[in-house]
Amino acid sequence: MQIKIWGDRALFCRPEFKAEPCSYPVMPPTAASGLLRSIFWKPQFQYVIEKITVLNPICYQTMMRNTGRKKLVVSQVLAQK
Repeated sequence: MQIKIWGDRALFCRPEFKAEPCSYPVMPPTAASGLLRSIFWKPQFQYVIEKITVLNPICYQTMMRNTGRKKLVVSQVLAQK
């Protein structure tokens, strides 16, 4: 079976970087098998990933995200300055 996957952005987190996510440069085989299972799910199937090919150059982008539990209120942040 051969499938093509594409998208604007992807983040494949490494478990050792829980506080600040850092991505693998290429989709790991475990993510590829999970993707296949989500599309073609059969309990009898076991997916073995033999090869992952990158067709386009890999581009990186830095994004900041709020990983806190509460939403920040702008007026409270400005009042603290």
